[in-house]
Amino acid sequence: MFSGIPSETPLDLRFWLFGVHVRVHPLHWVFGAILGWDLVAGRGGNLGYLALWVLCVFLSVLLHELGHVLVGRVFGSDGHIILYSFGGVAIGSSDLRKRWQRVAVYFAGPLAQFVLLGLVFASEKLLLPHAPDDWSILLIKLHRILFVINLYWPVLNLLPIWPLDGGRISRELLEAPFGQKGVIASLWLSILLSGFLAVQVLLNAYGSGDELIPHVSYLIGSSMWTALFFAMFCFSSIQALQVEFGRRNRWDDELPWER
Repeated sequence: MFSGIPSETPLDLRFWLFGVHVRVHPLHWVFGAILGWDLVAGRGGNLGYLALWVLCVFLSVLLHELGHVLVGRVFGSDGHIILYSFGGVAIGSSDLRKRWQRVAVYFAGPLAQFVLLGLVFASEKLLLPHAPDDWSILLIKLHRILFVINLYWPVLNLLPIWPLDGGRISRELLEAPFGQKGVIASLWLSILLSGFLAVQVLLNAYGSGDELIPHVSYLIGSSMWTALFFAMFCFSSIQALQVEFGRRNRWDDELPWER
């Protein structure tokens, strides 16, 4: 989901799942709690609800990254998972020569969450009505949290914003017909969209009522953390664009006869 690899720490959680090595950086728990704090504050400071939220974030993000790795294995790649900060990364899963295979790997993460969302819907209809009364309140909370995480997060992740999965897919699709110009176009799209959404979230957060697009707050929310989230992606896209411009300039210098 994200680029950049955090350093190992003594507090890392390590385990194997379906033959895939997983490392969980301690900041993954911290940022999960930060994201869920607004929910807790709105529910009277229920720390049990916060713990449930953090657990659901962990399971959902783990499933997302596992989707990348397992689909990559179908095409012959291998990978391992690191969970940190707001999400994680499936290292090596997209190391494939064919473009359509890389696109399939990128899409597999959000798809895995959509599958989980379908299971949540099914269990809500089939199992929840038969749950013991002592468990019903907890299960209702669990379903609501999993619904939010596994509907809105994969939708946002498919937006053409670098380095989200949608940004990687748009880069592949534009690079195929247009080469480096397509890469540059995908980064400009990422800059404009992430910058626009950062401004939109700020308008939502301050409650000015001046939404650039009405009702979009239902999707992107109004948290200052979300605004920082999109601003960070805008900045990383600008950096990536500068790298591409530098690469193109070097290429032009090496081939002056093709100007």
